[in-house]
Amino acid sequence: MNDSPERKFSAIGPRGLFSSIGVIALSQLVSGHALANEPGEEQLFRAEAYDASEQRTDLAIDKTMEGSCGEGKCGEGKCGEGSCGSNMRMDELAMVMNENKDNIPKDCPQISEDIKLTVKAGREYSLGHNGTIFGFDANEWRVSPCSRITVTFINEDQVRHQWMIHGLPKYLYPQGMYHMELNGEGQVTGTFIVPSNEKNYLVHCDIAQHMEKGMKAQLVVGKGDGNLPSIPGISGAYIPPAE
Repeated sequence: MNDSPERKFSAIGPRGLFSSIGVIALSQLVSGHALANEPGEEQLFRAEAYDASEQRTDLAIDKTMEGSCGEGKCGEGKCGEGSCGSNMRMDELAMVMNENKDNIPKDCPQISEDIKLTVKAGREYSLGHNGTIFGFDANEWRVSPCSRITVTFINEDQVRHQWMIHGLPKYLYPQGMYHMELNGEGQVTGTFIVPSNEKNYLVHCDIAQHMEKGMKAQLVVGKGDGNLPSIPGISGAYIPPAE
């Protein structure tokens, strides 16, 4: 019986595999060490466990996941949610999904400006933020309405990280999402266009527990519409109003 990580991945999906391996890796790692006696040791154990789990998950990348929405099709209404794919380009190292260089949102008369951002991700950027393991080098980016944004995403860790934005128009971006991902250390570049509404968009890494452990940020278009909760260094946790 072939019990390879690839077969497990295809059977139960990346979240299930990651969760299972993460628990195993953490328990094996901690059992091989004495209990943490110094500040930060437990955090280091957990970070190393993430490394172990991600390295096994990396083996299961499916190179056949090619999207079918070519350039220009979204403007013809063919790239809506649940339709012709995710306009994905992907190789062993990187993935960009729902890229949009030319299709202007309906509420924008034209592209207002071209903006270039460099975003770094890694364990180093969690320093100074209690309770985190990973982070981005910045937790907020400000752009103009209707701007075209080209992001160079750099992963400085040996584990998989993502730069994912939510809430974009679904007629241009399936599920309202633009997504960049690196399968370990490296860099990738991709482009998307924001609409005219002034809003704070959630940006995060969707790998299990990475957002909860520090990889959460916001893209502010124009003046925005208020800080999102729990952004490291920017906003506190959300506290529901008392009844």
